[in-house]
Amino acid sequence: MQRLFDYAMELGVRVEFTDLSHLKHNGDYCHKRKLVRIQDGMQPRKTRWVFGHELGHATVGDEPSMFPWIQQRQEDKADEWAAHFLIDPNDFREVEEQHNGHIPSMAVDLYVLEKSVRAYMRTLNRIGDELYIAPKMGVGQWAAKLEVA
Repeated sequence: MQRLFDYAMELGVRVEFTDLSHLKHNGDYCHKRKLVRIQDGMQPRKTRWVFGHELGHATVGDEPSMFPWIQQRQEDKADEWAAHFLIDPNDFREVEEQHNGHIPSMAVDLYVLEKSVRAYMRTLNRIGDELYIAPKMGVGQWAAKLEVA
């Protein structure tokens, strides 16, 4: 959690724990106010995930959209950003092998939600014995490359 608070401070984003139950979601980010609000009283693993997700919105400066497909794209990208912020690639490789890809067990060991493991996996591309994290078009364009068996 400290890493999340440190990153929020680097961005100049304030963090507020409050009751958001009337909004039917566990967190939100207001770019104009540079404010992340998180539902108070959640389980620590869920709080960590929501915090990371909202910092994903803050990192790219997401603004709510009136178009549902744009809103969904922003949510997916915030999930992927949070997954990469919260999950170490070497830890992921280790727990994936240990649990034979069983997502609920992996999530527990990585101290994230199952949703974050799925988001992380969406950004992977396996080619032969190599795993590319966040690959882009073109040679040498990826966030990380790991050897896998």
